[in-house]
Amino acid sequence: MEIVIIRSIASVAAFALSAIAMEFVARFMHKYIMHGTGWCLHYDHHNHSGRIFQKNDLYFFFFATLSFVLIYTGLRMGWYEMAASGFGVALYGVGYVLFHDIMFHGRIKGLKFKPKSRYLKRIINAHRAHHATVTQGGAISFSFLWAPRFYNPENQEAIDAKMKEIREMQRAIRREG
Repeated sequence: MEIVIIRSIASVAAFALSAIAMEFVARFMHKYIMHGTGWCLHYDHHNHSGRIFQKNDLYFFFFATLSFVLIYTGLRMGWYEMAASGFGVALYGVGYVLFHDIMFHGRIKGLKFKPKSRYLKRIINAHRAHHATVTQGGAISFSFLWAPRFYNPENQEAIDAKMKEIREMQRAIRREG
């Protein structure tokens, strides 16, 4: 009985920690991989092609596969903490799809979203600032479900000024290239 309680607590902790840790993993991947050597896949996300699917979607499939492998292996081998980690990764993936793909980028036609909470407005402002870049370099704000307080709605004037600065820098980079 004591082992069951310990394993249950460990599984809940693994679930919660993996869901939270994914924001840090995603931020690292976004900054150093997607805007680094993996730019060839992420490029079309910053430069819309009008296609339903983007090369950038391969990153989603990578994390979905990771989640599946953790869940499947964990359940099959009786390593429930591993399965719980996979479910935590999946939870983060659901949050990512809901916020990033559906709410921010509107990838489901006809579904419009008008944020009301300060938190959602903040992460939308941060993502807008990130998408002010259309080149590999010069991007800011690489997180997906968290953003610094700078992006709060009451700082809208400063946020807009920062985005204007980024867009001007991007135009200069494109003229040079």
